[in-house]
Amino acid sequence: LDDKAINAAESVEYFFDQPKNRFLGIIKERHPWCISRERIWGCPLPVWICNDCGKQNWFFTRKEITDSSAKLPDGPNFELHRPWIDNVVIKCKECGSTNTKREEYVLDTWHNSGSAPYSSLTDEEYSKFIPAPFFTEGIDQTRGWAYTLLIENVILNNGPIPPFKSFLFQGHVLDEKGGKMSKSLGNVIDGEELLKKYPTDLIRFYFIWKASPIEPLSFSTDELISRPYQVINTLFNLHLYFKQNSEYDNFDETKTISWAKENELLTSPDIWLLSKLQKLIKKITERNEACKFHEAAKAIDDFIINNLSQIYIPITRSELWDEDESKKNRRLAIYATLRDVLKTLDILIHPLCPFTSEYLYQTVFNGKKSILLDKWPQYQETLVNEEIEESFDIMKDIVSISSAARMKGKLKRRWPLTEALICVSKGQKQKLESLSHLLMSQLNVEKFTIFETEKESGLEQILELRQQNLPLISIVELERKRIGPKAKQHMGKLVNIFSETNKEEIITSLQKQGHHNFEVDGEKISLDKDDFIVDFDAKQEFA
Repeated sequence: LDDKAINAAESVEYFFDQPKNRFLGIIKERHPWCISRERIWGCPLPVWICNDCGKQNWFFTRKEITDSSAKLPDGPNFELHRPWIDNVVIKCKECGSTNTKREEYVLDTWHNSGSAPYSSLTDEEYSKFIPAPFFTEGIDQTRGWAYTLLIENVILNNGPIPPFKSFLFQGHVLDEKGGKMSKSLGNVIDGEELLKKYPTDLIRFYFIWKASPIEPLSFSTDELISRPYQVINTLFNLHLYFKQNSEYDNFDETKTISWAKENELLTSPDIWLLSKLQKLIKKITERNEACKFHEAAKAIDDFIINNLSQIYIPITRSELWDEDESKKNRRLAIYATLRDVLKTLDILIHPLCPFTSEYLYQTVFNGKKSILLDKWPQYQETLVNEEIEESFDIMKDIVSISSAARMKGKLKRRWPLTEALICVSKGQKQKLESLSHLLMSQLNVEKFTIFETEKESGLEQILELRQQNLPLISIVELERKRIGPKAKQHMGKLVNIFSETNKEEIITSLQKQGHHNFEVDGEKISLDKDDFIVDFDAKQEFA
């Protein structure tokens, strides 16, 4: 074969380096393959050996066998498998003797599997369909089907021609603790029982969402009904929310995104969501083509929960519930946005959740007879707005930090607060100005003040925040790994002295002198700013 098999294997797309390197390594081993097996069941080797002259008589069709036979005990339509084929007596092509015996061994099952593309198709079909665009199997088939398919195709073509253009090797499903499932261990999950208990689409989504296709998957029913269930359930409820509200307002589906844009009815939240949707379309399309389905599933998860459900819906809810007739067109623009987003999500998630997405598509939208007849969404550059996306991302971070501060201060989200003090990086204040009304409502405060800082951590940040008279207290800790060589045998006492030292004194010393001195047993130990971990917290009356 020379390097024909290696060259054929190297021309295939494997999507991931790990299985690619494993497969190429096996091909490069050039390990001999014994293609026969000493068994009854299997494909008989079609060769009769003459005991008189030693001639090997090979036959490749039933007609060739019957034409050369001296005896057909079971007639011309005999069963081609053992033991019936063993009863056929063949006349030797070389010497005419009938003292012949068929080779008792049968072909390795993998030989049959490996030759399937070449042997099962006509020449016209073979040239049309092979190499096949995509094959997939478990990682255990690296030495099995994947290997035999490639080797036999190379042999039968006498050239570096693979039977597949791409091959995705997949990891195995393990138990919750990462162990191999085994009946003897009692940790096997019965697929039929699983499908009776949980929705099919939930199981499908979980398998894709959980891990990369090439990685082993530790299956957990607790995990199955947590985040994956939340994603699908939220998507269902979002469709219900849209359907109920849009029908109440007699939403006409001729009111499209284009209509809303032309009439300048789209506001920042709509523009942001549609821009995010374009990024989602692009990401999922790219990840699916690269067989990184888990990344596509996680992207859908993030969009549905973190963007659509937790941001866009709360922001626009008050507008939808405002029954002022003069604001109806604005409500219709929100419906147009939701319709476009939800319908697109149905199509994007359909490969993962075909039953749920088909049901939602048919129930909520007046579209095609089947979601499969609709077109795959296309990325629209005109709907991308990087500026608004960046502003919203900053706002999301602020709201998230605010929620954490409320939890720390035991202040519920629905309780309005007097003021919020917001620190952002330099240049971000201006980006938030267009979202000031939204930010105030999301924070649920009467007013807020934004401060810009150039430093993002450490002593310099503390000093910068102090210059703006922000209500904070300094948190100072020793960087013990760094001060070890300086403190030496005095480490224990140094730690005790440090704990009793006013941290504001340390900050002042570092600011003025660049270091702070500690006296331990009459010896001076000088620590600079890199020897401390400096952070801050809000003063007691603030959260």
